[in-house]
Amino acid sequence: PLDNMYSIEVDGAGIALYYAKNKERKWIDGWVVGKVAHITLLYGLLENAHNLEKEVSDVLEGWDMDTVEIDHIGYFDSPYEDEPYYCLVAHIKVTDQLMEGHQRLEFLPHINTFTGYKPHMTICYLNKNQGEEYRDNMIKHFNTIWAGKKLKVKSEINLGYLPKDKNNA
Repeated sequence: PLDNMYSIEVDGAGIALYYAKNKERKWIDGWVVGKVAHITLLYGLLENAHNLEKEVSDVLEGWDMDTVEIDHIGYFDSPYEDEPYYCLVAHIKVTDQLMEGHQRLEFLPHINTFTGYKPHMTICYLNKNQGEEYRDNMIKHFNTIWAGKKLKVKSEINLGYLPKDKNNA
């Protein structure tokens, strides 16, 4: 196989996964949906969320979600020239409840690095060298399995990666 390309079997479909060349981009980690499946409520906090744990808890107090629905499967292109991947995602149906959680977190210091809130759950990072047809076939396959599915939401908050310090590189 090519560098940073691994194949696994998922529901009978071989998938050429992509793993980060730059180890600081630890989230680019092949098949991620089974490791840390999550929906980001707000991207772009000015400080690591672990440093804002009390503030996050305060603004989300009383907010809850029971389920989300997968609208469709799609992808995002890699924003890194040195990381050739497609990020396959399950786009989540926007609800008032989901928007409320997002809007509550917007009270915290942040920068909107992307236009509009697009709730999604990352499925995997797919090796871009496989081509667009391969990507589109995987999206079609995953749509037949997951589009329209409702998922139960765990009530805990995932604050993401710990901040970098001398003990946590």
